[in-house]
Amino acid sequence: MILYTMMPREQIFPEEEHSYATQQVVNCAEGQLIVEQINASQYKVVRLISGNAMNYLNPNLSPGTIIQAKPQFY
Repeated sequence: MILYTMMPREQIFPEEEHSYATQQVVNCAEGQLIVEQINASQYKVVRLISGNAMNYLNPNLSPGTIIQAKPQFY
């Protein structure tokens, strides 16, 4: 079956709510990253949200990339 539509795939085929429970939004200089925690110090990039089209060409921000968490000092 082929669907010709402008609607995003997520609206046509919604995913289970529990798949979003492990995701969080992280602000960065390039915009916002939606990440999924792998362990205490590593996150996997799920999606980049940015108004600058050049940020999507950055391989460090592409989906599936593993990023290290920076320790927070208060």
